[in-house]
Order: sequence, then C-alpha cells, then structure tokens
Amino acid sequence: MEKHPPQEPAVATVDTPTAEVSRRTVVRRWLVLAAAAALLFWACTAVSGFFENLNGGPVRTAADYRTQDIRTREAGKAAVAGLRPGDADAPGRMSKESSTSCVDDLGADGDGVTRDQPRYAWSLDYTRKADYLAGLDRLRTSWRRHGWKVEEVPDPGDADRPTPRWPEIRTVADHGITLSMGTNWYTNKPVLSADGGCVRYRTDQGVTARKTSGAADGRTPAREGTVTYDDGVRVSIGPVRPFTPPPGGTGDDAPAAHTYLVPVTVTNGSGAPVELRGHDIGSFEHANPGVRRLTGFPAELGSGQPEQVTEGESKRLEFVYTAEKEPSHLEIQYGPGAFHRPCPWTLSIP
Repeated sequence: MEKHPPQEPAVATVDTPTAEVSRRTVVRRWLVLAAAAALLFWACTAVSGFFENLNGGPVRTAADYRTQDIRTREAGKAAVAGLRPGDADAPGRMSKESSTSCVDDLGADGDGVTRDQPRYAWSLDYTRKADYLAGLDRLRTSWRRHGWKVEEVPDPGDADRPTPRWPEIRTVADHGITLSMGTNWYTNKPVLSADGGCVRYRTDQGVTARKTSGAADGRTPAREGTVTYDDGVRVSIGPVRPFTPPPGGTGDDAPAAHTYLVPVTVTNGSGAPVELRGHDIGSFEHANPGVRRLTGFPAELGSGQPEQVTEGESKRLEFVYTAEKEPSHLEIQYGPGAFHRPCPWTLSIP
C-alpha cells in the first residue's frame, strides 16, 4: 500500500483590501462629511435669510437708499416720457406716496438704522377710456421691448365702487423697481406709479465725496474749497469775510468782537432733491476754541424746516460765527442733508 506524506490543510484565501480600495473609502467618507457640512451651511443661511426678510430685508447704507431713490424717480419719469405728450398732468411734478408696509413692526431696526420706501405717482390726464387704453398699449410695448414681463392686473371688483376700474398693467423694471399704470383706488383717476421697495439702511453711511479741493482737503487753511459727491451734488464753501449783523438781527444771541460770514453753496447735480438743515454744519470737539455759531443764521433755516434744493438748482446759505478773540482759522464739518457724509473744512480768516 502506497503511503503519502501528510498534507498541510488547505487554507482558504481571503481577499485583503488594497491600497486603492482604502483610498476610495476615505474619499467617500470625506465627500459625505463635506455634503453634510454644505447642507448644514445651506440650512443656516436659509434660516438667517428667513429672519432677515421677516425683519424687512438686509441693512444697507444711506447711500444705497439714495441711489435706489434716484433710480425710482428716473424709472417713473422715463415711463411718463413714453406716453403721448399731454397725457401726463404736469409731467415735471410728482407726488411721494406713503407706505404702511414699510414700518418696523417687530422692532428689528436698532440704533442708527431706519427704513423708507421710494414710491412716487404721476397723475395722468385721460378723460376718454380709448385714449387711456392707447397709452396703456404704448407702455406695454415699451416695457416688453426692454425685456420686462408685463402683468395684466385683474379688476378685484368692488360693489361699493360706483364705476368699474380701467385696466391696469404692472412690471418689474431694472433694480427691482415696480412700475404700474392704472387708476387710483380712492379717486378712480388714472395714475402712473414707480415703487423702489422698502429699504433698511444705516443713517451714518451716506454718500461719500469723490473729489475735494482747497479748504475741503482739511489739511491747511484755504480761502475756499469744493466737494463733489458720488451722486453729483457739489458743495462750495468760502471765502470767509468779516460781517456786521444788522441791529436786532441776532435776537438774544449777541455777536462778539469778531464776527464772520461763511457762505455755503450747494449745487444739486443728482437725480433727487437735497434737503438742507441747520445742523448739517458743525465742528470737531475742541476745534475753534472760543468760537460759536450765531443760530439765527441763515435766515432760510430759521423756522427749523429744511430748505430744499431741487435737481439742477443751486442754493446759497450764509452761516455766521463769532468770537471774542480773533481765531487763526475756522475748522468746520459740513454735509448737505441727511444722505451725504460730512467733510472737514479748514478755512482761513481774512
């Protein structure tokens, strides 16, 4: 009988993970983690955006609000210009409409934050419905030519209204501005409106100066200077000159031994009015020791109401300063209205 040497028991071979498989596993795990992180970030962003919209939208700058205000005015004026001459009642005159929705009901606006809605209306001079519909067609064609979607606004129907409303159209133009042509809800008269939406903004972040010269550089005293802002508003101050107030012209605020008149001229090259106020002018703390301003000047601001400079116009205001001891120069800050940042001025004394 043939004998065979004992055989070692066969061991089943098991496939071991290769380096390539290990790398794939690690990559897969990292991809899963990255996807989870991205999903979490998206969820946080969505929640943050929800509460931001609930509070009235993001907080922008006062300069952003003024830009949107100018754009809204220009969009409305362009729409009016697209109608037949004579369709608009006093086309150069428009009215600002108030909004009951652009309010801080939740108290979300903190210190230095406010909100407003640039919203304007132009009355249209239509007595015949056929003429009104022809004007509506002109706007509809013009808006579609711009690539804007035109919405036909249905008549909601109101049994209390004595006459039915004429058709209305609406579109969202560039920069999110809503344009519409229809009839006023209360008067039933045709109107064209432009709505720039509710804007939250910081009041201390106004339009900045793009160019300064002379005394506006704030480095060395100069007789006069000029500041030009990004929106086209220009301010010129100086030269300072000695001034003798008329008898009784200062009331109880008696002038001292040295009194000076400081002329300020504001030229509005922007697309919206500028409202000048008495507190637009000021100075740094500890500047001009012994110098004070006579608050009775300028006379245009004596009532406490702002003085408006409309588009394309200029306004000159004369501020008066007085001191017991003759100062070497005047250091002031001036920014026209609520939407322009103050600039430092260093004015020489004659």
